[in-house]
Amino acid sequence: MREIIYIQAGSFANYVGTHFWNTQESYFTYNDNDEPIVNHDLSFQEGRSPQNQPTLFPRLLVFDQKSNFGTLAKTSQVDTATDASINATWRGTVVRETQNPIPQSEYHARLEGEIEECDLESADPNIRYWSDYSRVFLDQKSIQAIPDALEGIEAGWNVGQDLFRRYNDDTELMEGAFRLLVENCNNFQGLQMMHDTPTFGGYSHAFLTSFRDEFLKASTLNFSFLSGADPNHAGIDNFIETKRIINDALCLQSLHQLSDITFPISNPSRWSALESSLSQELAYDKNSLYHTSAIISSLVETATLPLRLKGSREDISMIAAHLDWRKCSRLGQLGGIVSLPFSATEATFTDLYCNFSTGVSNKDEHSVFARRNVTRGLLDQDLAAFDAWCDLSSLQEPLISSIHAPACPVPTSFPSIFRHTKPTSMRITSSLVTTPSTSIPLTGYAKFVEQIARTRRSDGVLMSMGLESDDVKELASALWEIVDGYGNDRMDEGN
Repeated sequence: MREIIYIQAGSFANYVGTHFWNTQESYFTYNDNDEPIVNHDLSFQEGRSPQNQPTLFPRLLVFDQKSNFGTLAKTSQVDTATDASINATWRGTVVRETQNPIPQSEYHARLEGEIEECDLESADPNIRYWSDYSRVFLDQKSIQAIPDALEGIEAGWNVGQDLFRRYNDDTELMEGAFRLLVENCNNFQGLQMMHDTPTFGGYSHAFLTSFRDEFLKASTLNFSFLSGADPNHAGIDNFIETKRIINDALCLQSLHQLSDITFPISNPSRWSALESSLSQELAYDKNSLYHTSAIISSLVETATLPLRLKGSREDISMIAAHLDWRKCSRLGQLGGIVSLPFSATEATFTDLYCNFSTGVSNKDEHSVFARRNVTRGLLDQDLAAFDAWCDLSSLQEPLISSIHAPACPVPTSFPSIFRHTKPTSMRITSSLVTTPSTSIPLTGYAKFVEQIARTRRSDGVLMSMGLESDDVKELASALWEIVDGYGNDRMDEGN
């Protein structure tokens, strides 16, 4: 068995992750005659529910600010220890103010009220936190609540790293909760990680660095959710935007170094170029984390499905080796079509395909280094159109692969973002790609960072991030080196 440990860090990452795990829960079968399509043991471990019933827990660590956990927030053991210390040393009156417990979410109240499925699907529930629509139990060791002080240090690169080190020292994270997850694996293969770069960029870098110190040969697959800052349209006098861009750039450079393969995801605020394609089948609110995370989760879950499919021999190292066969393109792109219409044609795939790493449609881009496609629920005539669409690229096997799987289930927790009646399953195509065009956004970051390194007006920004001018010069040089790795000089070898 090749178990995967999952890491989620940040609010949007946990919104995406909640949808991801709800989909995993929908694969559960409760009839001995029903055969699940996935191997649950790769992603779940056995445990006990709060009602002491046998259940399955995700092999997961969830990092977020304490206030973002909602009803999952737990009383800190440190608080309990502090109370005991006060009672032992203070003989006077102790007044303790406690926050009122967060009431049960509307979605969970519907579930426990045994409301009919059709009623659950009639309208979106009121979502306050990502935990409000979770359908799986989380082990208490999975819940890693970070002090809310993190909220005030967005894009604080060095502060995020220091925060990880302090948190690790206080909680023995790597030797405690994480070590226990690894020890519960028969044959641990690596990490599937999702994180927000604005709030957990430096933190995730420190986590991966610590992980690599001990698990050098383990594989890592990363989905990194970038800020909404655009290096091509931001001025260096904009303090907040400059911090975010430098922080994003540091994350990309770090992931290129520490992760086997990474797929940066464009912030939903920069999806404007995708709206004409997305809006044909979806009616989503681009300002809703609940909605946009569902779209991303559908593509991530579909793209990584081969890792969990029953009978599949694929693992993270195989995906990384396939996509990064050139050994210099560890940053890839995630794209696809959510809610593919029936009677798809070759033009359908061309018109509806969205690239969520660049935030553009890439309708005319067919030059790629490697591509891994996964389709869900396509009929024979759809597959013929899909194959014709793939043939538009000159890429040949084995650098292009396609896996066709059953339609993607739509749990009742999934938002009602469909143009028509909410379905019980979706037809999806999702792709993981490495391509020369990755150099375009990277060039934007490299130019912006280079400009920062040449002016003293940015000294205040750098100081607030715990950086010096030499750090930024080294970052610019590293980014240009990554950009150079996406040149076309070796394309002929792959075609």
